[in-house]
Amino acid sequence: MKKPGKIIIVGAGPIGCYLGQLLKHNGFNPLLLEDHAEVGKPVSCAGIVGRAVFEDMRLPVSRGSVINTIDGAHIAYNGTAFDLQRPGVAYIIDREKFDKELSQKLDIELGTELQELHRIKDGYILKTNHGEYFADMVIGADGPNSKVRRSLGFASDMKLYRGYQYRVKMAAERLDRVVVSYVKPFSLFTWLIPEGNGIVRLGTISNNPYQELNSFMEKNKLSGEIIEKNAGAIPIGNCELVRENAALVGDAACQVKPITSGGIYYGMRSAEFLADAIKEGDLSLYPRKWTDEFEQEIKICLLLRYIMENMGDDVLKKLFGYIKDNAKLVERIGDFENHSSIIWSLASNPRTYPTIGTLLMGLLKNPRFLLRSLLRLPR
Repeated sequence: MKKPGKIIIVGAGPIGCYLGQLLKHNGFNPLLLEDHAEVGKPVSCAGIVGRAVFEDMRLPVSRGSVINTIDGAHIAYNGTAFDLQRPGVAYIIDREKFDKELSQKLDIELGTELQELHRIKDGYILKTNHGEYFADMVIGADGPNSKVRRSLGFASDMKLYRGYQYRVKMAAERLDRVVVSYVKPFSLFTWLIPEGNGIVRLGTISNNPYQELNSFMEKNKLSGEIIEKNAGAIPIGNCELVRENAALVGDAACQVKPITSGGIYYGMRSAEFLADAIKEGDLSLYPRKWTDEFEQEIKICLLLRYIMENMGDDVLKKLFGYIKDNAKLVERIGDFENHSSIIWSLASNPRTYPTIGTLLMGLLKNPRFLLRSLLRLPR
C-alpha cells in the first residue's frame, strides 16, 4: 500500500479524535466527519477510566476533564458484597470536555452524516447530507452501529448490549468509591458513580435497562432530581479490522473490554497501532499489532463472559462467593485494563478447584453449550 493522500475518519468521538491527532503528529492531515452538531454530545458513556488512559498514551491527554478520583469499588450480587481498595485506580471524567480537548485543532466537519460509502477504483466515495467526499483511505471510528463497517462488509460476530444512565442530583455515601451491583456476574450490572459535585451517575447494562435502573434506585432508596439521561449500545465480540484501504477502530471495531464494557483505553491504544500502520504504509501491521497486544485478553474474557451468561444462579452465587473470599488477591493483582491476569491467578490457585468443578458440572448439564464453550477457548 502506498502512503495515502486523503484520509477521512468517520466519527469525532475520543478514538477518532485521538487517531486524528496521531496522524497529524505524523505529518498527515485527516478530515473528520461528525454527524452530531457538536463534539462530545450526546454523551453515551459512564465516564470512568483507568489512570492508564492518562499515563500510557503516546500523546499527552489533558487531565482537565478529570472531576473525581476513585480509590476502590463496592461489588454486590444477590445480597452479598465485598470491597476492593486501590488508591487512584480510576478517574471520573467529564466526557464532553474530554472529547473536546482531544478534538482541538483538527479538521472536523460537524453535522455531516455518512449516508452511503462505496469503493471505487482508486479510493472511496462518501455520500453525506452535505454532499460527496473522496478519500484514498477511510477509517470507521463511528461507534457500535458503524456505517463504515456495514457498508464495506467487515466481518463481525459482535453482540450489542444496551446501556442507560441518569445523572442525578444527590449526595454519594462515599466520593472515592464506585458501587457495582451485578445483575449477572460478570457481564450485566448496574452502577453508582460519584462525580464529586453533588451529582452521581446511576446506570446499567442489562437486558431491560430502563426497568433495571429504576428497580435498582427503588430497591436502594436512591432519589434526586434527574438532570440528564444518556443511552448507548455496547459492542461485545470480535471484528475484522482492515479491508483493502479501510480500517475500523474503537467501538466500531468492537475494541471493548468484555467484562466491564469499557472501550476508551483499548480504543486509544488501537488508534496508536493504526496510526503506526498508516505511517509505515502497511495497514496489515494494524491487526497484527492488535493481535499481539490484546487478542488473548479479549478471547479469555469473552469466554468467561459467555460461560457466566449461560450459568444458573446457583453456580453464579458460588463463583461470586469465591471471588469475595479472595478479594485481597484480586486487589493485589487486579489490572483495571487487563482482567485475564485475575482469571489466571484465581484459576491456578488450588482453592479454586471446587469452584471450577461447579462450573464444569454446569457446563456438562448442557452438552451443546459445553461444545460452544470449548470452541471459544483461546488458541
